Amino acid sequence: MPPEQDSQEVVEGLLRRPFWRDLPLPVLVVTGARAGAAEQLAKPFQGRLPYARPEKGASKSLVGLVDTLAGANGALGGNTVGNTLLPAPRFPLTEFVLWTRAQHDEPGEWPKDKWPPPPDSPSAEKELKRRYAAKFGVRPSLQADSRKRWAAGDFLVRAAVFFVPVATVVAWWLDAGITDLIPLAPGLLALLLGVGAIALQAVRFIRGTAFSRWFRRHHYKKLRRTAGESRPKYALRLMNASEPEIEKLLVYAMLEDLRQAYRKWPRIPWPSWGRGLYALLVLDAGDPFHARFLQVLDEVLYETDIVPPLLVIVEDAGQPVPPPAGRDPRTLAEDVEDWRSRVALRGPEPRLRLAGDKLVLADTYKPRLRGVKARAVGYWLAMLALLLAPPLYVYGSNWFGCGPGMMWAEQQCVGLSDDLAEIAPDPALVPILERIKQQNEAIDTRQRVITVFYLGVLTTSHPGDDQTGGSAGELSGIAARQGAYNRLGSWQIKVELANSGQYFRHAEFAARMIRQRAAGDPDVGGVIGLAWSRTETQDAIRVLSDAHIPMLSTTNSADLTPLVYHGRPSPYFFRMAAPNSAQARAFELWLAHGLPGGKPVAPQRVAVLVERDAEDHELYSKDLADGLAKGPYGSAKQYLFANQDELASKVDLACQDGAEVLLYTGRATYLNTVADTREHQCADKVQVLAGDDVTEKLAQLLVKDDFTNKPAISFVALNDVRQGQGGNRTQTEIENWIASVKATGVSRVHAWMGYDALLAVTSAINKIKASDVDESVNIAESVAYNLRGLGVGGLIQGASGKFYFSEDAESHAALPRGLWLFSMDPVAGSSGNALVPRGSCAVDEKAPDTAELEVKCSFG
Repeated sequence: MPPEQDSQEVVEGLLRRPFWRDLPLPVLVVTGARAGAAEQLAKPFQGRLPYARPEKGASKSLVGLVDTLAGANGALGGNTVGNTLLPAPRFPLTEFVLWTRAQHDEPGEWPKDKWPPPPDSPSAEKELKRRYAAKFGVRPSLQADSRKRWAAGDFLVRAAVFFVPVATVVAWWLDAGITDLIPLAPGLLALLLGVGAIALQAVRFIRGTAFSRWFRRHHYKKLRRTAGESRPKYALRLMNASEPEIEKLLVYAMLEDLRQAYRKWPRIPWPSWGRGLYALLVLDAGDPFHARFLQVLDEVLYETDIVPPLLVIVEDAGQPVPPPAGRDPRTLAEDVEDWRSRVALRGPEPRLRLAGDKLVLADTYKPRLRGVKARAVGYWLAMLALLLAPPLYVYGSNWFGCGPGMMWAEQQCVGLSDDLAEIAPDPALVPILERIKQQNEAIDTRQRVITVFYLGVLTTSHPGDDQTGGSAGELSGIAARQGAYNRLGSWQIKVELANSGQYFRHAEFAARMIRQRAAGDPDVGGVIGLAWSRTETQDAIRVLSDAHIPMLSTTNSADLTPLVYHGRPSPYFFRMAAPNSAQARAFELWLAHGLPGGKPVAPQRVAVLVERDAEDHELYSKDLADGLAKGPYGSAKQYLFANQDELASKVDLACQDGAEVLLYTGRATYLNTVADTREHQCADKVQVLAGDDVTEKLAQLLVKDDFTNKPAISFVALNDVRQGQGGNRTQTEIENWIASVKATGVSRVHAWMGYDALLAVTSAINKIKASDVDESVNIAESVAYNLRGLGVGGLIQGASGKFYFSEDAESHAALPRGLWLFSMDPVAGSSGNALVPRGSCAVDEKAPDTAELEVKCSFG
C-alpha cells in the first residue's frame, strides 16, 4: 500500500483546473470524522478561490441557503482569487429566480388572500413589471451596492479588452476611404466603435440578458420561458410554481451561473480562461436545509447532465461505510481516482463517501498555487497583448524605432520625417539631404513658407538595386530650384521628405502621412517624385488626390499610373515625362526605320519581353508592352517573365523562335541578364532595344566600364543624356549645385525632371502671389488650379526643355516633350562601348483639347 498523501493535497488536486477540458467533480462526504473536519479540509483554500461555508442552522429554507451562497450578497460571488485580478463569479440567473420567489412572499399593496395572483392576470403582470424595473433596471443595477458597480466596471474592462483592438483595426481599414478629418479618423472611429460595442456588452452581461435565453432552453420544460413571454410575465408564472420545482430551478440556475463563470468562450477573451481553481462549497449534513440542498443537487445533476465547476465537501456525523469485503483498504487519492474512472465510464455519480479515519490533515499544509497564479497572470498578459497588438501594428511603428509619421517595414523606416537620423537614408543621398536640411534651416521665416514634399526612395532593403541614383537626381534638382527660388527673398520653399522604401512598396503609407501632415495646413504646396509606375504609386496618388494635394511625377511614364478612379485619371496628377504611349510609338517608328546596321524589322521578328512581378504590382513594363500592342507591332509575340531565371529562359526561347529584336520593356535590374543571354544563346544579328528605365543603368555602366560582354544595345531616353555637363543654363545651375555638395551617382535625367517639377510649382505660386491672397487660402488647391494651363501663354523654360500643361480638367502631361534614340556601340579599336545618338522624337498634342499625343521622329 502506498504511503498516505495529505488529504488537503488530494483536495487541491481536485480543485486544480485543467487548461483545456473541465472535469466532473465529486461531492466529498466526510463520514465519521470529528466535528469541523470538512472545514479543516477546505480551510487552506479560503480566499484563493470562490468559496462558501454557510453556518449550520443559519438558513431557514433552501431558498435562503442559496441566497447566502449566490444571492446579491452571496459568499460565492464575494470571493475573488487573491493576487490574480480575476473577478468573482456573478449569478444573474440565480438572482432572478430568487427575486421571483421573494415576490411570492411580498404582496405589497395587494390583498394577501389574492397574492400570489394567477399567471394570466394583466394587473399583476403590470405590478411585476414595475418591480422588475425597480430591481433590475440600469440605474438600480449601478446604484445598488459597490459589488455591482465593481461588476459593471469589470465587464466594461473585459469588453474593452476584446473590442478596442477590433475597433482599432476596423477604423484603420475604414480610414482607407476617408478624406476629411484625416488625423482624427482612426482614433475617433475606434472610440465610437469601441464605446458602442462595450455598451452592448455591458447591457448583455451586467443585466444578465446574455444568459436570460437559458430560461428558454433549460432542462425543465414546464418552467421554461416561452417565446415572446416578457420577463415580468415569466416571473409571475414562476411565482405560481410549486416549491420543489422552484428549488430545482434555483439550484440548477446557480450551477449554470457557475458554469458560465468558468466557461471558456471560444471567440471572446474572457477571465474564465485564467481561472485555475474550481469553486469550493462546504456544507454540514446535520443541517436539514444543507441536506435538502444536497438532495436537490443530486437530482439536478442526474436529470440535467450539467457538469458544474464546483467541489462540494460535506461533513456527515454518521458512521462511515465500510469497504467491500475482501478488498484492501485504499487511500483517499485512490478513492478519488477510482471515482473519476467510474464517472468517465457511466456518467454522473456525484457522491464520494470518505471515512473520517482516512483523512490526513496537517496544520501546516500550504497549497502550492504558483501555477494557478501564473495562469491568471498569463491570461492578463495575453489580454494586454490583444489590447496593444493591433494599435501597435497599425500605429506602433510611429511610436517605437522610427519616430512619428514613420513605420518599420522591410528593415527600413518609411513614411514622413524631417529627421535624417530616423530615416537612415542611403549613404549616397546623405550629402544631398544634409544640404537640403541646411537650406530649410536658412529659410526666411518672415515670409510665407510653402512646404513641398518629396516622395521617393530614400532607403533600400537590398543595396545595389539601382534606385538611389534616380532619387539623388530628383533631390538634387529639387534642392537646386529651392535654393534659387528662396534667394529671391519672397515666399520661401521648404522641402520635407517622405520615404516610400525600396520599389515604392510603402508609397501609400508615406502618402497617408503626408495627408495627415497637410490636413488643416494651408501652406502645403504639393508633392514631387512618385517616379515609379507601380500599383503602390497609384494607391499613393489616390490618397493624395482625395486630399486635393497636387502631385508632380518626374520619370513616371506609364499611361495607367494616374487612372485611379475606375479608369479615370486623377485631376491632381501632373506628369513631367513623356508617357509610355509616346515611347511605344517611337519604338514603332524606329523598328520600321531599322535599328543601327539593320533593315526595317517585321513584327513577327520582334520579341517583346514583359516583366510581370509575382504580386502583379509592376505597371511600367505591362503598360509599355500594351502601348506597343495597339499599333502596327501588335502582332509581335510577348514573353512574360517574373525573375532573371525566367528572363534568361524567355530570351533563349525568343531567339529559337527566330526573333531579330529583343524589345526589353522591363526594369534596369535585369538588363545584364538580357545582354548575357543574348550573347551566348542568340545569333550575332539579334539586337536589343530597351525602354527608358535602362538609361541610368547604362550611364553608370559606361562610367564604370563594367558591362557584361560589352553588348550593342539601343534604347529610348526621356532626355538627351549627353547634356550632363550643361546643355542649357538651367542644367548648368544644377551641375553647379551637384558639384557644391560633391554628390556622386546622380541621374541627370531625374535631376532635370525634379528641377522642372518644382519650377512648375513655384511658377504656379508666382501666379497665386500676383493676386491679393490672404493667409487662409489653401495653397495646394491653388497650385493645382494654376498648374492647369501653366505655360500655355508662354512656355516655361526648364532644365528638360520648354514645357506647358494643357488646360484639360483631368489629364495633365508636360508638353512638348522629347524622346531620344541612342545606341551603345563598341568603340573601334577598343574593348569599351560608346553612347551614339540615333535620332530624336518630339511629343506634343495632336490637336487642341485632345489627349492623343503626336510623335514625330527624325533619324540620323
